[in-house]
This record gives sequence, C-alpha cells and structure tokens, in this order.
Amino acid sequence: MLTELQTRKLTKLFSMYDECCNGYLCKKDFEQIVKKLAGVRNWGLRSPRYLALMNQLERDWQGLNRSADTDHDQKVSIAEWLHYYESVLGDPQKYEQQVQTLMEMIFDVFSLDESEGLNQQSWGLLLSVYNVSPVYAPLIFPTLDMEHSGSINREHMRQLIRDFFYSNEPSLPANAMFGPY
Repeated sequence: MLTELQTRKLTKLFSMYDECCNGYLCKKDFEQIVKKLAGVRNWGLRSPRYLALMNQLERDWQGLNRSADTDHDQKVSIAEWLHYYESVLGDPQKYEQQVQTLMEMIFDVFSLDESEGLNQQSWGLLLSVYNVSPVYAPLIFPTLDMEHSGSINREHMRQLIRDFFYSNEPSLPANAMFGPY
C-alpha cells in the first residue's frame, strides 16, 4: 500500500509525463518527451542516438501500457499509474529494472560534460523537459548535492531516486527533487 507521501510524489511524477495535460498518459506523451529529450542534445530525428532514445521510450510506454492499462483503452489514468507503481515498488527486481533504465537515460541525455555527473544547469534542463519550471533548479540542486561538489554522480542519483520512491520521511531532499509536490 502506498503511503500518502508516496502517492503525492507519484502524482507529481505522473504530471511530469502528462505532456498533453489531459490527466492520462498515452503513447503521444512519450513521443513528445523523446522530442524534448533529443532537443536538449540537438539529436536529429534520424540520428542513432535519437532512434535509440525513441526505441527505449517506446519500450517503456509498451511496458507501462501492458502492465498498468487495466481497462485497455490505450491510456493510463492516475489510478492505474499508482497501482502500477505499487506493484513496482513491491518487487525489488521490477524496481531495479525501472531505475536502471531511467538512470541510463538521464545520464545519457543530461550529463552535458565529460565528468559523467549532473550539474545544476543539467538539472534545470531535466526539469524543463519534464514540465517543471527550471527556476526550481537553483533551489533544489544544492539540497541534492550533499557533498557540495557541483555535480551528482550515478551512485548518488541512484540513492536519491530510491529515497524519492520509497521514503516516507518528508524532510529528505529527494522528495522535492522534481519541485513542489
């Protein structure tokens, strides 16, 4: 059973994917996200990187649709999304698969320098791609960058994502990693 805090955070995450702002997730939402992600790196529609990203998000959509769309209407409601994530968070193997895919995509697109880390600028880009104002980046990023190194590496990001999904402690920085919820 999801806690009230998890429900709020997952509702925020749902809204970040809802490109059409219609209260449902559909294939078109994922296609729009791909275009925005590719735009961050100026990847052309026929570039190998764009095509790989499109294939990955197509698989993500198909998996979500297959697992969450219980009424088979080719869209996922907030209730279906929450039920899906309750299942994912209850299965460590499903969770790890989801996180690994998400991590690879985030670092592939948003790690803009050779350091392989995410900095405040790249965090602002991530927020903007997912329909959150980048004005939150200067407020959010310093709380996420607990080592004050100016970047977040993969291992630190993995822990932040874990805290976001599993934590029921309102004061943890990861809870607000995508802005107010």
